[in-house]
Amino acid sequence: MRKITFFRKGLFLLAVAAMAACGGNNGDTSKSTVASPVKNTENNVPKIAYVLIDTLTSQYELYKDVSDNFQKKQANAESTINEKGKNFANQVQDFQRKAQANMLTQEQYNNEQARLAKLQQDVQDLQARLSNSLQEEYQKELQALTDTIQNFMKSYAREKGYDFILCKSSGIDNVLYANEAYDVTSEVVTALNKRYAKGKKATEKNDDKKSEDKNEK
Repeated sequence: MRKITFFRKGLFLLAVAAMAACGGNNGDTSKSTVASPVKNTENNVPKIAYVLIDTLTSQYELYKDVSDNFQKKQANAESTINEKGKNFANQVQDFQRKAQANMLTQEQYNNEQARLAKLQQDVQDLQARLSNSLQEEYQKELQALTDTIQNFMKSYAREKGYDFILCKSSGIDNVLYANEAYDVTSEVVTALNKRYAKGKKATEKNDDKKSEDKNEK
């Protein structure tokens, strides 16, 4: 029995989310001269920064939690399908053994054959339902991550006065060169994790309170 597989896995999740958040802006960073970060001036010179997506995906705690949680759900789904598949395979072997030993009448043979065919279809339908359900959940998680990063980057850019924040990664990269003076990845990751930790702590505190109120009842 095949395992459930998904076309969106691993670091691609947050990479896409971060790329969507940063947008598709192209910056001319081909010059290799060392310079200080550009400041807004009366001449309207744009202030530009960039974020390393590989670093963001490896250090953002929300992504780690979402990824770990999804992998557990995927493993549980695959375990369920594998168990159903093994059970089906055992029943098929038992049927073949009885048939070869002439232990079944023609009517029993036909009925068992029909039952196994239905059982096989049920397992395949379950596999499809679990796969579709997980993919739908994955899409929701992806959208939530995208929204989170987009909202943060907008407020971060306004606070720091940036006109453009570009994306830079080892896999998908439209920035051919970037002066390290413009790298704000560490600052962004720190701020994102700080905000996530605060929200996570508030959620856990709320869940504990609900649990205590439930126990009191």
